[in-house]
Amino acid sequence: MPDAQRLRPPSHKTTTPPARLADLSATRKHLTKCSHGEKDLPYITGNTPDVERYARYVISPTGRPWLDELAAAAELFVTVLVSAEHQKGALSSPVRACPGWTLRDLAVHLGQTHRWTVGMLDGADPRQRPPIRPAEGERLSDWYYAESETLRKALAVAGPDAPCWTLVKEQRTALFWQRRQVHETVIHLWDAHQALGGSIDLDPILAFDGLEEVRDVMYPRMLRAERVEPLAQNLVLSASDLHSESVVIGDAEQSAHVQGPAADLLLLVWQRIPWRPVFGDAAAEELVAQSLVP
Repeated sequence: MPDAQRLRPPSHKTTTPPARLADLSATRKHLTKCSHGEKDLPYITGNTPDVERYARYVISPTGRPWLDELAAAAELFVTVLVSAEHQKGALSSPVRACPGWTLRDLAVHLGQTHRWTVGMLDGADPRQRPPIRPAEGERLSDWYYAESETLRKALAVAGPDAPCWTLVKEQRTALFWQRRQVHETVIHLWDAHQALGGSIDLDPILAFDGLEEVRDVMYPRMLRAERVEPLAQNLVLSASDLHSESVVIGDAEQSAHVQGPAADLLLLVWQRIPWRPVFGDAAAEELVAQSLVP
């Protein structure tokens, strides 16, 4: 396996838009197929699908549908597992960011998370279900791929508007899980590459959205659970490779600033890479050292 793979092609400096319309003809066909009896959806005007509104609703900031991003990340994760299966002992490689876990443990966790999310979509209480694991003799890559496809298909069938429980009460639809599972898979894809001594370049636009998710979902969740104290200063994250506004985490009067490529900032707040002086000052380093994410 090459030392570095790319989740997305490198992006030029660009303003991060709320969405880009990647393939309107395909989107229009999909809408026409799905719009019957769905006049209450935000992207249906009368009997006619509103392509642009739909695109802004379900397409990620990269310009691709969230479900396509999920499929791409899952397929790359499968590729790592297949590579490990052909290297003696590789599935037992430790995962640096998850102490005590091996690559096998990481893959099982991610597959279980996908299945847990499917339970959220159908309203089942995941606590009533025994945790799933690969069957004896089953290839881990085959098992994980099946779980990722089960999730992707469940999200596709449910549609983005399906009501369900989520981590944020203001976003109680399946669209939340499309985005959340993309970021879950991407960060663990990075973990998997690290476990095998490789690396992967994350798309800066997707990474920037991940920073916004930390601000809007993960950090508030940590506060509600009383796992962390409120930040003493705002953490201002500025992506040096994007023409975008800074992501501000916290609600304090003073701020500490961190600057760097969007992917590095995401990996930093998820505590995947160590602090480097180039990121910012000592005050910012202290804030980043706190657990902003689960």
